[in-house]
Amino acid sequence: MERTQQLTLEHFSRAFTNLATSCFCIFMLAACSGENNTSVIDKVNPEERETEEIVAEEGAKLETRSTEELGAYLTDASGRSLYMFEADSSAQSNCYDACAEAWPPYTTEGTAEAGVGVDAALVGAIQRTDGRMQVTYNGMPLYYYVKDSGAGQTTGQDIEDYGAEWYLVTPSGEKVHAESGS
Repeated sequence: MERTQQLTLEHFSRAFTNLATSCFCIFMLAACSGENNTSVIDKVNPEERETEEIVAEEGAKLETRSTEELGAYLTDASGRSLYMFEADSSAQSNCYDACAEAWPPYTTEGTAEAGVGVDAALVGAIQRTDGRMQVTYNGMPLYYYVKDSGAGQTTGQDIEDYGAEWYLVTPSGEKVHAESGS
């Protein structure tokens, strides 16, 4: 009888070990091969990823967008809002390093163009310290805001960041005075 108990115990122990090993293998396979795989790039901070996706346009084109709340303001050709930084002076950017990560400069690899409603005489470009050409309007360097998730977003309007105020820019080259909530 003692021999039977020992065989049953060994059998149970082996069965339990096999079951535990099988469960572990299934868990590992499921963890490694799901439909929701993420790469290292997907794990990057979304604000950093957004900054990397904003690249210089071949020939940047300024457009306008208008809302009842804000009036008319400048955008890029995709409808993304463009901002001016009050710490900048005419034809000089003061937004670099961490500031430029949060407020990526609107850069071009060609000549910037004026779209409908944009005064071509106010469109220009300056060279940044890294050699890239940043689009200007009425002499003021233009920027995106990383928290704007796409066209029509204006979350950077009338906020203080990096020591000065940020504003959307009107087609006449002035700052938009209304506050935004979108």
